[in-house]
This record gives sequence, structure tokens and C-alpha cells, in this order.
Amino acid sequence: MPELPEVETLKRYLDKTSLKQVIDIIKVNDNRVLNVSERDLIKSLKDSRFESTIRHGKYIFVYLNPRYLIMHFGMTGDLEYYHKKEDEPKFSKVIFQFKNDYNLAYLSRRMFGRLDIVETTEEFIEKKKLGPDALKMSFEDFEEATKRRSAIIKNALLNQSFIAGIGNIYSDEILFKSRINPYTKMDSINEIKMKKLFENIKEVLKFGIEKEGNLSTFPREFLIPHRKKEERCPICDNEIKRYDISGRRGFFCPKCQKRS
Repeated sequence: MPELPEVETLKRYLDKTSLKQVIDIIKVNDNRVLNVSERDLIKSLKDSRFESTIRHGKYIFVYLNPRYLIMHFGMTGDLEYYHKKEDEPKFSKVIFQFKNDYNLAYLSRRMFGRLDIVETTEEFIEKKKLGPDALKMSFEDFEEATKRRSAIIKNALLNQSFIAGIGNIYSDEILFKSRINPYTKMDSINEIKMKKLFENIKEVLKFGIEKEGNLSTFPREFLIPHRKKEERCPICDNEIKRYDISGRRGFFCPKCQKRS
């Protein structure tokens, strides 16, 4: 599933290819990805432009002046900018055809992605009960979000109403770098470790953005290249273990991330 670094990469791709271009035609190949009527989508987009973008967590808000197009990518969502109509990418669900004869395709192979139109970003964030963006939040935001919480840390990091943007893979990496066991209760983490956790959230996500979300390029000293059976910890050479929490499968090093 695209997490914050992948979504930020898609945002930058959209900014580079499609901003300020006038939308001529909106082609909907599959309206199941729409959380808005096809008619309202076309009315909102026809002859308008993608003026600017904002990312919050795993969502991209595209400013249309005055409304916003929301892009969510689910598990397999993507964007592709292309020229010739015969080069339309496979799994294209909605295509924005610009007056310069180029196209931006919104792809969703497994149909979990969604497009919507809203009046304001604040309205949507409140409606979805999204927490502060993981990359933009201050330590004060983080402290406020973690205060008096007794949830398991792995579940807390995945809870978008707690912090928006972190998913299964990056949460494992953040906990590994912080030397925190995924089953640890939040209210048992001391202040020093909490500060280190906050720093590692930022560091891991920024590194993911530098790598444009390409997990195959992560160095061997990270946990990400070792998230499979029979792999060894890059720090202590202990066997990496798989675990399941609330239906989510993750990986950790039981030696480096000892349970308190």
C-alpha cells in the first residue's frame, strides 16, 4: 500500500507533469473508484486546472479553485502522465486529458483507491478524523497525540486518527530503528525513547521520500530488505521474526527489540 513516502512521490510527479494545465476531457473508465458522482466530477474539472497540491498523510488534495480533488491510492494506486491515447496505461480508472494533448491517468489495479471532490481540506480531514501529518507534525503535536494512550505501539502508528501517513512497512522500520518491540504499550515508553521514536518517524519517512518510495533501493542496514522468513537482523545477526497484530503482518528483531 502506498504510504507517505510513496504518496509524496506521486504528489511531486503530479506537480512536475500536470500543474497549471487546462483539463479538456475527463474520461471515467470505472466509476467504482469515485466517491462523488461522475457528473459532479466532470463538472468540477472541465476547463479547470490543477492549481496546486497539498499532501496530508496518504491523501493528495489537488486545488481546482475553489474546490479540491482528493486522490487516495489504496493498495496499488498510481499516476501516469503520457502523450498518445493508444499508450493508455493498463488499470487506468480515470483519465484527465489536457488541452496540450497530454494525459494524466489515475490507476488502481485492485480497486481500493478513491477519488472525491470536497469544498475544503479542513472539512475532509475532520470528517475522516485524520491526525497530524507524520512528516509535518511538531514534537508538541506528537506529545499531545501520545498522551495517556495505552494502545500497542504498532497499532498506534497505523492508526490514521493518531498520526496520518504511516503504514505497515514503515512502522516496522521506525520501531526497528527505535529499538522498540511492536507489542509495547505506549504508556510504558519513557520520555527518552519517545523522543527517539519521534525523530525516527521523521528520519525514516524522509529517507523513503529520497528513495522515491522504492523499497528495493533501501540499504542492507535497514530492516526493510529483511522483511521475510529466514532473514537475519542486519545489526545483531539474530533471526528476524514475523508477527501478527490486529490482522497486520509485520517483522522485527526479538533481540534488538526486546519486549519490556
